[in-house]
Amino acid sequence: MGEFLNKVSDFFKKNEKIKIILILLFIGMMSFQIRAQTADMAFTDNSYLQDMFSDDNGRMYLTALDPYYYLRMTENYVNNDYSNVGETTVGIDGENIPYDTIQYAPPGREAGLVSALSIATVLVYSVWNSIDSTVTIMNAAFWVPAIMSIFLGIPVFFIVRRNTASNIGGLVGALLLISSPSLLYKTSAGFSDTPIFEILPLLFIVWMIMEAIHEQENSKKSGIFGGIAAILIGLYPMMWSGWWYAFDITAGFLVLYTAYEYLTKSKNLKNVITTSLITLVGGAILVSLSTGLSGFINWILSPIGFTVINEATKITGWPNVYMTVSELAIPTVTDIIENSVGNIWLLIAGISGILLSFVSFKHDKQKIDIKYALYLTLWLIATVYAATKGIRFVALMTPALAIGIGIFAGQIENIIKRYEKKVEYILYPVIGILSVITLIKYGGELFNILVPTTYVPIAVYLSIIALLVLAVYKIIDIISEKEQAVKKVFGILLAFMLVFPSMAAAVPFYTAPTMNNGWMDSLSWIKSETPENSVVTCWWDNGHIYTWATRKMVTFDGGSQNTPRAYWVGHAFSTSDENLSVGILRMLATSGDSAYDDDSILIKKTGSIKDTVDILNKILPLTRTEAKASLVNNYDLTDAEAEEVLDLTHPKVTNPDYLITYNRMTSIASVWSMFGNWNFSLPASTENSDREMGYYQQLGGSAQDINGTTVVYIPLQETDSYRVINILEITDSEIKSANAVIDSNNQTSMQSPNFHKLILKVNGNVYEQETNENGDYSEIVRLEKLSDGTYQVYAWVSSKNLEDSIYTKLHFLDGYGLEKISLEKESVDPTSYGIQPGFKVYSVDYGTDYLN
Repeated sequence: MGEFLNKVSDFFKKNEKIKIILILLFIGMMSFQIRAQTADMAFTDNSYLQDMFSDDNGRMYLTALDPYYYLRMTENYVNNDYSNVGETTVGIDGENIPYDTIQYAPPGREAGLVSALSIATVLVYSVWNSIDSTVTIMNAAFWVPAIMSIFLGIPVFFIVRRNTASNIGGLVGALLLISSPSLLYKTSAGFSDTPIFEILPLLFIVWMIMEAIHEQENSKKSGIFGGIAAILIGLYPMMWSGWWYAFDITAGFLVLYTAYEYLTKSKNLKNVITTSLITLVGGAILVSLSTGLSGFINWILSPIGFTVINEATKITGWPNVYMTVSELAIPTVTDIIENSVGNIWLLIAGISGILLSFVSFKHDKQKIDIKYALYLTLWLIATVYAATKGIRFVALMTPALAIGIGIFAGQIENIIKRYEKKVEYILYPVIGILSVITLIKYGGELFNILVPTTYVPIAVYLSIIALLVLAVYKIIDIISEKEQAVKKVFGILLAFMLVFPSMAAAVPFYTAPTMNNGWMDSLSWIKSETPENSVVTCWWDNGHIYTWATRKMVTFDGGSQNTPRAYWVGHAFSTSDENLSVGILRMLATSGDSAYDDDSILIKKTGSIKDTVDILNKILPLTRTEAKASLVNNYDLTDAEAEEVLDLTHPKVTNPDYLITYNRMTSIASVWSMFGNWNFSLPASTENSDREMGYYQQLGGSAQDINGTTVVYIPLQETDSYRVINILEITDSEIKSANAVIDSNNQTSMQSPNFHKLILKVNGNVYEQETNENGDYSEIVRLEKLSDGTYQVYAWVSSKNLEDSIYTKLHFLDGYGLEKISLEKESVDPTSYGIQPGFKVYSVDYGTDYLN
């Protein structure tokens, strides 16, 4: 038996490549599986909801918002016979340029080049659709991030292994990377966006640079690896607009490392310089070929622009939506730690590993080796700075830290091998105790870690087979080399205690899509039942979904949120003046930004964003004749100048507009109302909390018919000592409202409500009743009859400045009191609690009176 075990052990030692292939197979399949969990739709066990969030073939919709932009670009690419991603082509400067007519429309914008994400999606689609004709491009896009993630761990494994000669260290680094909180969500199945292409090429570039420097004594190999790095740098702009980030770090490393080689009088200085030139000059040339010379030159300025990404406003003076985008929120130290590697101890291990990489313990003698530590230090410094600009950039820290943790594990393993007698009484107890704690705390997740999903069985089989073969080999290896057994066991325990918590946190993992069949019902109506030149106006967050589903022009989306339209769309919803709201929508739908852009008459005349906005708000509700008189008499425009402005604000030929509201808009009212009520007189640095904004607070409630009176109970407040319940009594002749205050002894006293106004919708009728003229808040109540005597109660507390807003009248009251904006289509909105049906489409009737 002992001889057999030795033969097996010797086989793997002589065929190291087989072991490496098995390790990489396990890492790749685990990375795929933890990202494939989203396809299980474990966010609910309700079959109705699972059907709502999946297409006709039961395959889940994409999980986020921006992926729908890339999906539309990919569909265009296929529909245009792989020539371009535009909706059409437009002649610009004598050339037919691919043009996106429906994003930020009118007038739209140039479509740009096909992305690596679209190319990858097309490849997956072509293969999968050839096997199953029901597969759509969206279905293929769903799986691209998970498929690409199979390769995430490869560079990390080899970088750590090269530095430490430790397979365990490489495995630790790779597994920590693939399970990183900051990467998991944005590279999971369904999140068909650029994050996977932000990280993956960077890792391969770093790997090739490290290999090039490692082979510096062999000019041919070093040059080949440097050339591959250059090619990857040249391709990077197709994958991510932040490609310059990798180029700058790589350039900084190569310059500093070349200086180090010069100062130490290295015999390989010439080869290092040659490799550096191949990488940097070759990369620069390839980037210039793919993006133009200006594209390459812009990278010089990109870091400068990055430093001001979180300024309160752009220099134009318009409000900046970026300051309310959660991805760009300035993270706390805790946010950075939790989103990068999960906890402070792993962060410390990562930094320690980077420091330990200065010294190589893999040789018979300790050697100083600065290349890994230098690159990783530059990487970490740059990414820590990036993380301070927004939480979305924390993900850029993760690879450097994961490599650092892998090196930490590999170096500790090497230290144990070399200095066992000196460190065994310290390291063995610590590793042993921490391993036991880890097993107790996370052992219950073992099955979920090994089999996070069975959605793609082949991935499960390959992962388990690879792991079992490696486990059998390791057990045999430990048994056959008894004198090394303790060292090897503690090496495995070290890896276990480092990796297990992160892997356990990655399972189970699920996320619900935003897109759903309820929305699709209404969006399909827009697509098929409205004129081709129709414009959809909405708050920006779902704009990419609307362009994809309707193929109609959309004024505002995730690619244009930081524009003046944040103010205008927010103002159209938050104002109580229907004529002003319709005037804004008419202007945006037909002339876009032309009335107030830098080349507009008003900006040139006033030299002020504030004055331009004030003028437009004055004239948009007026007829053309009234508006012209105001422009000429009050603002000193000539007749010709006034006519030019009015052609943009009061156009004779218009595009029809369709307005969308949905349930989540209620919960983010503080955002769109802040921009809609923006005070341009306040300094740009004014805190959001000091600006005017409104809000709606969702309330619960119940109702019943008692002796011909409908009685509604709405809990307003509950503390340890009392409860406050608002009670409405509704009869044919009157509405009574009172607050019941119930103390801890169930003693009740009645009080008059402090609400400024009660707005009630019941049985198709709307009633408004002023309760307290000094009240700061209002109550909005909507009753939906379920059966005789029972009702569904929807109730909100509204800030006073939104009680009569266009949004209130539209979403809560179905257009009550409005003459020009009408409800056309509504469908279920399962994404957020609120009115059902809660996804609503309204038509905007400009009429003709405004032309008088």
